[in-house]
Amino acid sequence: MSEFADQLDTRIDDVRHRIHEARSAGDDFLVENLIDDLQNLMELAGRNDVDTGPIAEVIQAETGALPVIPSPEDH
Repeated sequence: MSEFADQLDTRIDDVRHRIHEARSAGDDFLVENLIDDLQNLMELAGRNDVDTGPIAEVIQAETGALPVIPSPEDH
């Protein structure tokens, strides 16, 4: 795995941890913002040819919804 992918995984883990803390605190606004951060990380991964499957699974787990993954032609 590349250093970029490792850093991306670290950021995703951090955001997931922060989502769980925000949920525990009842901060729905922060939860929504952090989920947006996850979606932005997924887009960043896609633009850099990193497999977005694991990130999509995280988003689905956190939101209960499948994320929309833009095609490379959309960029």
